[in-house]
Amino acid sequence: MDKKLRVWYMDRLPVKNTLYIKVKDIKEAKLVIMVLTQRDLKDDRITDNMMGLEEFDNGEWGEYYNEDGQDIDEIMKGKQ
Repeated sequence: MDKKLRVWYMDRLPVKNTLYIKVKDIKEAKLVIMVLTQRDLKDDRITDNMMGLEEFDNGEWGEYYNEDGQDIDEIMKGKQ
């Protein structure tokens, strides 16, 4: 069974809204995070941001960790 995944994104802290983007797998999550990052780097109004990946498990959304215990930040840094 495939897990439900979503990228969460917040910009311009303090946070007023959180954007959630459904993704089908880790590869798509990495692409979405890279696109958001590149967009933010070109926008002078965005001075800070936060984003991550969540999975739906046991009826709740929680931070994603792969089988090696790495979160999306560690995966994005190429430690996978």
